[in-house]
This record gives sequence, structure tokens and C-alpha cells, in this order.
Amino acid sequence: MAYATTLVCYALIIVTLIALIQESWAGVDPAKQRCAFTRGTWCTNYAQQELVPWRPAPRGSKECEGGCNNVGRCNYDTGLCDCPAGWTGAGCKTPQKRPCTHMQRKGDAGENATEPYSHIGPDGRDLDWTNVPFPQYYSRCGGICDDEVAICYCDGPMGRIPAPPGSPPGTPPLQVGRPLMTMAHAPKTTWDGRKAFGEVDYKLVYGPKGYCNVTDPEWVPNCGMDGLAGRTCDSPMEMFCPGSCAGHGRCYLGFCVCDEGYYGHDCARRKAGMPLLPSRIPTTPWLAEVVREPPSALEPPPAPTRRRPLIYVYDLEPMYQSKILQYRVTPRWCVHRWHVWPANHTEWTDLWVYAMDTLLHESLLGSPHRTFDPEEADFFYVPHQASCLPFPIGAWADFPWFPDAGGPRTRQMLNLVIDTVQWINATFPFWQRRGGRDHIFTFTHDEGACWAPNIVNNSIWLTHWGRTELNHTSNTAYLLDKYDRDTPTILQPDGFVHLFKGHPCYNPEKDLVIPAFKAPGHYASSGLVGAPTRERDLLFFFRGDVGKRRQPNYSRGVRQAIYRAAKAGDWAAKHKFYIGGHDDVKGEYSDMLSRAKFCLVAPGDGWSARMEDAVLHGCIPVIIADGVHAVFESILDIDGFGLRIPQEQVPRILDILLAVPPRAIRSKQAHLGRVWQRFRYASIPGLSDELKRMQLHNQPRLQAEAMALANITAAAEAGGAAAAAPKLPLPRPFAGDPTEDDAFDTIMQWLYSRIPHTRG
Repeated sequence: MAYATTLVCYALIIVTLIALIQESWAGVDPAKQRCAFTRGTWCTNYAQQELVPWRPAPRGSKECEGGCNNVGRCNYDTGLCDCPAGWTGAGCKTPQKRPCTHMQRKGDAGENATEPYSHIGPDGRDLDWTNVPFPQYYSRCGGICDDEVAICYCDGPMGRIPAPPGSPPGTPPLQVGRPLMTMAHAPKTTWDGRKAFGEVDYKLVYGPKGYCNVTDPEWVPNCGMDGLAGRTCDSPMEMFCPGSCAGHGRCYLGFCVCDEGYYGHDCARRKAGMPLLPSRIPTTPWLAEVVREPPSALEPPPAPTRRRPLIYVYDLEPMYQSKILQYRVTPRWCVHRWHVWPANHTEWTDLWVYAMDTLLHESLLGSPHRTFDPEEADFFYVPHQASCLPFPIGAWADFPWFPDAGGPRTRQMLNLVIDTVQWINATFPFWQRRGGRDHIFTFTHDEGACWAPNIVNNSIWLTHWGRTELNHTSNTAYLLDKYDRDTPTILQPDGFVHLFKGHPCYNPEKDLVIPAFKAPGHYASSGLVGAPTRERDLLFFFRGDVGKRRQPNYSRGVRQAIYRAAKAGDWAAKHKFYIGGHDDVKGEYSDMLSRAKFCLVAPGDGWSARMEDAVLHGCIPVIIADGVHAVFESILDIDGFGLRIPQEQVPRILDILLAVPPRAIRSKQAHLGRVWQRFRYASIPGLSDELKRMQLHNQPRLQAEAMALANITAAAEAGGAAAAAPKLPLPRPFAGDPTEDDAFDTIMQWLYSRIPHTRG
């Protein structure tokens, strides 16, 4: 009886402690609780700011030329047409083809610098299957090519049937057809046995039971195309568009076709004088997972006041945003989420490592920080899609190029950003007003903003790569991305390096290193989201590329040096110090992170998302990157929960880690529990809902864990042993609203502190 009573008492004590921790995170004192372990006053200033009136959204009324040719959408603010893939120019009257091709232009003299190569005839069919140059390009077509987006479809009964000749622009095909996405789906011979460019037996594609000929074929490829799914790729599926067109339009491969009177890249705006129309969301429940009517679009506004910063999101010329998404072709590339068949359920992905481009864009579209009134905006967000250019865009067809082909892949990204700024400056007055200081750009590629053009030097850069040195020679081991390798072309005879030379990759006075996106499933087994707590029985963990087949400068040599020392000293067996690839380090990745005391954060070709992996699993990050800020290092007390080791001390890493006192380890773990939620993204409705479900699912585990601790302590007491005070496993989960103080909210809080600096 005494044992049971003691057990219950200890359990109540521990559950009460958990409740107190959770209550502290619920915002009892925002200035103290929410802003613990931050650097400076940015967080407390945001929490204590004076709210501003929430004004009704302005609504445009400028008509567009010729109804945008029945293919584009009218922006009633500017009176300009937004044209989808296949069209361009005033009123969307000029065709802009992206034909399937067997080769690409070069940027050197003698090549045609303006027109894309094509290897299809007027009927969309390949001109000669037996022409097999090297290298092959993904758009090479074994059927009929849609030359607006360079997508290949079957020829034959199950194939594409275009709109009849002479049909008005925008007329859909009579039959979409089954896709043949790449040469991996095309026949490897002609009908009469001659070698062709594809990789599949001819009869499997065009034989009597072939994929392109019968309803139930003997072979089917992976669809590989956004919008089509099912065994034979005949089932329509919801496509990805930022904001899912706000329930007032339909998505076509990244381009929102808005309902009559609605406009903007997410169809959230409504023409002046037009009544509210019914939303598509009630009839498309899969959209209800991720879409809400943007608060800034509501009339009257949802609240009398709101917090700053107020951010105007540009509806960019589609070539810099939505056309790039259309040209990406496949569901998972270039985006943070996609819909899956058969129920159109949303899945989140961090397989595309540059997913912050679309994630931050979509988060802003549905945020109360968004304003449709540029005159009240504190900042202007530029949602360019430059990081999607290198792949798949650059490897697919022979269009688009910025301004022409040639040079490293970063040259294309740099020129896209320059074109974007020039378009903004020609269309709006806001760039010149403050010299671009209040404009926000994301630079998510491997070496961040190192290649950013000087035209945006004054602007705010949100990046994953916090390299601070002014002399920032490219350190990538992937030569196609070596941004300081100058290459003259026809349209840039002086090269492009002079367009960015002279600025650091990152300036902590105006820029911010932000977390990469990690999907909830990536850290679902972490104790920080309430999963069963694992004993931290591993001293050190890193699994990934350790440069075995890389150039010596990869990771600045850090991963290689630690790997060699660990192998030579048998550190895994002697000290549970694990580093290596999948062949070296076995076990489930999330489980290993959750069991490790220390986790390596070192560069790859540039930035690496290992900081996020460590923090989201409660593992103390060991940062080895001289002159490089880690995620949020300029605004959080990184030293309180991390450990930075100079690169010259890498040979001593084992001794350094073994010398860290247990009390210091526990202190850093406790500190992690107060900041880790700032490294996850949760501000999109479906994302926050998934995290809330995860919290509810894991709540019984937390209570069971508390009972287990109490049981151990009470048993020791019953046996006559001195009962030590039960220790809560550290770090502890965040139990509040997942959107509060998440990564997006942290970025907004920091931006609020930057408002005065943009007015100089």
C-alpha cells in the first residue's frame, strides 16, 4: 500500500512538472517565456509591439488587353496579363514554345542564342528516333509532344489528341493521353528493329498489349507527371500551386487559372465591385487540408488589429515564378508538398532540399502578415524560383535560359534574379523608393547568396548558407555549380562574375540564416514531439556523405578527416562514436539521432541541413565551419545548446567531446527544449494540423514515461535505497500551438526588428 501511494505521489509530481513546463510555453508571459535564450531584443519587441489597424484590402479595376487571349489571367491592379506556359507578350498573344528536343544550345559563338532547339515536327512527333546523340535530354519524345511545356504523351489509341487545327487559344486537347515522361519510357527500337533513343522494348509501349494502345496494358511506367496518377496514369490528380489557388481557381502545373473576377498568383484577390463567389474548397475536401481563405482577403478583416510586419507578396511575371513551376513537370521536384493518389491527400517532402522557396511563399500567402496594400507594407517579398532552374529545368529541354545558354548553373539563377528586379522596377515604384532595402529574397541553393547579383545587395537575404567572409571563392565540389568560374556567352560577352563580385555570401547585419524544411515525418520519432524517450547512449552520430568519392575540398575536408580518424581509432566500438555512410553506420536514422549526445554539423558542397536534424531530435549540434553562421546563430544563443569547434581542432574532436561534463551536457539539452520549435515549420494549415495530431498521439506516451520514472524511484525507495529525485528526460517536448514560435513565426519576429533599418 505504501509503495503504491509513493508511486502515485511521484507520478503526480512528474506530471505536474510536465504541466508546468507546458504552461510556461503557452504564453503566460510572452516577453519572458517565449523569448528565453534569444539574443538581443527582437523577440521581446515583437511580443510587446503596438498593434496596427487591419484595413480592408484594396481591390483593383484595371482591365487587361483582349481578355488575355483566353489563356492568361488579368491582374486588375496593374492591368497586365499573367501568361501561362506557352504564351507571352501583351495580352498573351505571342506563342512561347518549349519543344521536346534531342540537344541544347551552347553559349559560345556560332550558336543560335535566342531560339530553342526542337526535334519534333508540326504534329509533335519526333523527327528521327534513330538520331541518338550524347547526352540525351529528358524531354526527348517517343510519342506526341506538348510543346508548351515539353511533356511527351503516347501516340495511338491511349495517346494525346490535340485540339483541332484552328481552335481558339486555350482550347484543351480532345484527349490528354498517357504520359511518356522521359527516354526511360520510350521505345529502344523503331517498329522495324532499328536502334532508337529509348530504354523500353517497343512492344511494351506500342505492341498489341502496349501501354499506349490498350486499356489494360502488360507494362506501365511510373507516371512521373503532376496531375496524372493511377496504375495507367489515366486518373486526374490535384496539381501543386502555391496556396492551391485559394479555393477560387484551378491549378495547372503551378499556374493558377482563376475564377472570373479573381486574380493574383494564388487567386486570392477580387476585382473591385465584384461580390464574393463560392469557394471550391467545400467541393474539394483534399484542399481543405491545406487551404484557408487568406486572412488579408477577408471582408471585413478578421480582426480589428494585427501585428507587424506587413508584407506585400509580389505577383511576379510568371517566367520568374509560376512558369518555372510548370516547367518542373514532376510532382516532387521544386516543391515542399504534393497530392497523392487516390484521395489527393497532401504529403510533405524534404526530398527536395530547396523546398523553402515554395514553403515560405505559401506560408506568406496565407499569413495574417500579408497585406494587399503595398502602401502600408513594411516589406516586399520576391517569390522567384531560381533554385528550380539547375534541375530539372536545365536538364529537360532547351528553354528557358537567362539570357542564353552556357556557363555554370548558378549563372542562370543570377540572371533570373536580375531579370526579376528589372521587371519589378519597370512595373512598380517600390524598389526605387528605398533602394531595395525593404525587399526580401530567398537564396536556398548550395552556396546560398554567394552568387547573388549586386543589384540586390541592399535587400534582405534569407539563406541556408551563413558564410561571412568577403573573399568567398566557391568551394563546391560539384563543378556545374562553381559560381566563380566565369564563362563569356553571346549575350554576356564579359561573363557574369562581375555582376556579383565584391559582396559577402551573408551579412548578419541585414540577412538571416533560416532552417531548411524538415517534414514532420522526418522527426516523428523524436522525443521532442513526445515519442518515447531514448537513452542518449551514443557519444556522437553522423551518417551521410563523408567524401569517399569527392574532391578533397568537399566539406572543407571536415567530414573526411573525422571519418578517417574514427575508422583508424575504432571509435565506434570504443566510444560509440559513429560516422560514415550507410555501409558504415547501420540503424534507423531518426532513432540514431534521438540516441546521440552530439551530432555533427559540417558543410557539404555548401550548406547542410544537419543543424536541423540535430536540434529537432534533441542532439547537441557540434558545429565545425569557420566563418560560417549556423541557422539562427545571429539571433539565438547557439552556445547555450550547441558546441562550436574550430576546424584546426578537428584532430582533437574525440578528446573535446569526452571532456564535456555531464552537467554541461544536461544544461545544453535543457536549453534545446526551449528553442527547438523555432527550427520546424508549422504555419501552413495542413502542416500545423499534422503536428497537432502528432502531439495528441504522443501525449499518453509522455504520461506513461512519467509513471515509469516514478515507478523506478518508488521501487528504489521500497528496497531501502536512497531515492534520488527523478530526472525528467531532456530536452522536453513543446506542447503549445505548433505555429507559435515556429521557424516562420521566428522569421516574422526578426523581420519586425528590421523595419527601422529599411528606412535609412
